[in-house]
Amino acid sequence: MVSAHQNRPAGWSTHRLLSTAARLDERRINRCLVGLGLTKSSFDALDCVEELGPANQNSLADELGITAQSLGKILDRLKDLGLVTKERAAGDGRIRSVRLTQRGRSVLRTAEELVRGLPRPEREAEVSLRQHLEQHIAHLTAAQQTRAEA
Repeated sequence: MVSAHQNRPAGWSTHRLLSTAARLDERRINRCLVGLGLTKSSFDALDCVEELGPANQNSLADELGITAQSLGKILDRLKDLGLVTKERAAGDGRIRSVRLTQRGRSVLRTAEELVRGLPRPEREAEVSLRQHLEQHIAHLTAAQQTRAEA
């Protein structure tokens, strides 16, 4: 007898598949990073700060696709852990520039190693999924920018 659970995802919408996969992956990564005091969200924020270099909160939030308010809570926690600094920008004291600390860089390297060590699906399937997701994100971003300009 076939379990009803075995065929459940086959009838799901694409957005439900994406959000369910994202939540499952987030839980898996959260379990991996708990020993560092990080979550997937804080790991993503650290990675983004490193990628963009010193950046303001709004730029980081835009890059991560979250609100500046949500990111603010994450950054406050990372600051409390000594992983980032928030300094007032020259010329405009309302804007804070976010930077990784030396400890933040070290913790980010360790987190990257831990996440890389997680079991992964078949390599070919992962590469194909990544390519499709990158195209999907590019399409959604372009559509969002078009709506904003209209």
